[in-house]
Amino acid sequence: MLNQQTHKRVSLIVDILMFIVLIGLMLTPYLMRLEDVGRAWYLFGWNWHLASWHILFGAILTVLFLIHIIINFKWLTGVAKNWAKGNQATKAKFWMMIIVCVFMSTSIITGILWGLGTGVAGFGTSSMIAAGGPFPGAVPSSAIGTWHTITSWAAFFFTGIHVGLHFTKFLSFTQKPKPKPAAPAAAAPKAE
Repeated sequence: MLNQQTHKRVSLIVDILMFIVLIGLMLTPYLMRLEDVGRAWYLFGWNWHLASWHILFGAILTVLFLIHIIINFKWLTGVAKNWAKGNQATKAKFWMMIIVCVFMSTSIITGILWGLGTGVAGFGTSSMIAAGGPFPGAVPSSAIGTWHTITSWAAFFFTGIHVGLHFTKFLSFTQKPKPKPAAPAAAAPKAE
């Protein structure tokens, strides 16, 4: 197990990486629509289409999301076990984390299904798209794409609230630790 200080550092690094990747993930679908931006990627020598970057960011975010849950699993189970003793702020953080997990998981699953159904991920074909995705009779790919977009924005919104609820944790890394108070001096023996 990690000691508390190392745990905080790893958690902070994962949180910062998640934030950066999430911003990239949320921007790429909109940048893909700008023809000049797509050409600019090639000027930098990046031969990937922006859709490929979106998939890469999605995969990285999925891994970071799972690491984040693993790192905070002890806290989650501790709050759940001691629910009656918890204060309102802790309960709000708990429920916000559950909400983020639901929307993030749904966004990941719909992103995978949509990528498979549209062929963006390199697995689908145009016949799969016509048949409604990778699973015949399943929800049409466009509906999956709509759900992916809705759940992604909901995950993004609630992640912002989640970060806001934990903002003091981020601030604690910018402040110097307070010195421990000195132990009280030993009392002098009473003179008789």
